[in-house]
Parts: sequence; C-alpha cells; structure tokens
Amino acid sequence: MNSDPSGSAPESNYVMGRTSDEYERLRRQAKLLEPITRSVLERTGLSTGMSCLDLGCGPGEAMRLMAEVVGPAGRVVGMDTDARLGTGALSILRNSGYEQCSFIEGNVQDLEKIDAGSFDLVFARLLLLHLEDPVLTLRKMYSRVRPGGRIVVQEYYFPTVDSYPTVEALLEFKTLFFGVYEKEGRETRMGVKLPAYFIEAGIGAPDGTDVAGFLHTAGVGMITAVYRSLLPLALKHGITTQERSDWFLEEVRKLEGTNQYVLSPSLVSAWKQKPIQDL
Repeated sequence: MNSDPSGSAPESNYVMGRTSDEYERLRRQAKLLEPITRSVLERTGLSTGMSCLDLGCGPGEAMRLMAEVVGPAGRVVGMDTDARLGTGALSILRNSGYEQCSFIEGNVQDLEKIDAGSFDLVFARLLLLHLEDPVLTLRKMYSRVRPGGRIVVQEYYFPTVDSYPTVEALLEFKTLFFGVYEKEGRETRMGVKLPAYFIEAGIGAPDGTDVAGFLHTAGVGMITAVYRSLLPLALKHGITTQERSDWFLEEVRKLEGTNQYVLSPSLVSAWKQKPIQDL
C-alpha cells in the first residue's frame, strides 16, 4: 500500500487512488513502518557514503532514512510514476537539508536509462504486489546493484489481518479489501513469495529475511484510511454498498478507546548481496 508502484503504465493502476487523503495515509504508513525499515537497512549494511535507489519511493520517507545513514557523501535517488508525490517528497527532503537526494519520474522500464551496477543499495517497499510481473522487476532491480551491493525488498503478507475477540467491523474491512484486490488482480500474499521470486529472478535465495507487524487497539486509524481509499473501487465492483460503508465507519468510531485488538498484515523483508564477481 505504498505510492503508485513504479511498474509500467499499462500494467499498474494504483488501486488506492491519488487523493490528498491517500497521500497523507502513505505518510502515516511510512512513519508506522519506519522502525522496521530502519532496522532492516542497518542489518543489510547500509553505511556512510553509499549510493541508494528507492524504486516506488512515494512520499520519500524511506529515502530520508537512507539519507540519514549515507550522509552528505552518499547519494539517494527516488523513482516513482507519481511525479506530484515524488517532487513534493524531494522538496521536503531538500528543505530538511538532505541535498544528497534526487528524484526521477519513471517506472520499471525507465530503469533501463540507469547504468547497470550504479547503486550500493536498490530498495523497494510495497511495490511488487501491484505489478503484473514482479519477477521481471526484481531482475531489473538487481541489475542496477553493483557487485558487493544489495537488493532489499519489503512486502506485505495480508492474510495475517485478524482480531480476537472478533471485531465485526474488521470482517467488513477484509471483505472490501480482499474483494477489491481480487477484482483488480493485486497480490495479497507477496511477502511469503519473496524468496521464491528472488530465486526465479536469478538473484538466488535471500541472505536474510525478516517478518514484523503490529498488534494494536482497534479504532479510527490505518484501517479506516485504507477502507476509504479502496471504497470507490469497492462500490464500483459491487463488493459493498454505501449503506454498509457508513455502518463500518460508525462502528470503527465506536471502537476508539476500547480494549479490542487487531493484528496488522505482516511486513516481510528479504535481501541479497550481489557477489563481487557478478558484473
């Protein structure tokens, strides 16, 4: 549920929409995932002076994490098909002193314009689940990693979304979410598929993986924001009704401050270092 994924225009239409509310949801999501992503970047060896590419960079929060580590001597390039979101992210980064950051409007095909082996780190978060050919995307990403550098990918595994005791409103959310993703041909199990896709792409088995998530109290928050972003498509496909959606939003408001907990989707990370002998 990242920014509009950097796949080709014909193969990727961002199901979450391009609204101001959705952009704000992306920023909130990035802040929520920040500790996980920061930890993974540390574990994969990101350090001062490195060059990084963030494919599908969205609001630029992962770029900021990279810039903090690589410092002024490093380089962080963000690429996204959504120029408005990307240029806005770059403006915020530059105004915050991260002059080592830059932005390229583009998709997976535009990676061909970047020299092979250009980056110490090629990164994507919540990108592949939106693409028709994630294996090809991984192959193209890996080709831009220099020998000795790393590819790092983070994707959700959505079936972990659950609650106990059962939160009735969550059942409506899951009906809408999985219904829209199925109708739109989006992947809900991408996280668990990462190792196999790494191997199929010729990258090889990951050097390491990580699985993380959150168990948090129910109420108005990310679930509501995701629901609102997907609602237009859900109504279009007849997955829910306006009456049912009004009921959901009211029920979620009632949950605020209660002791009912919801388990988030799992964020799965996988990474691989390119052998020095690879050219």
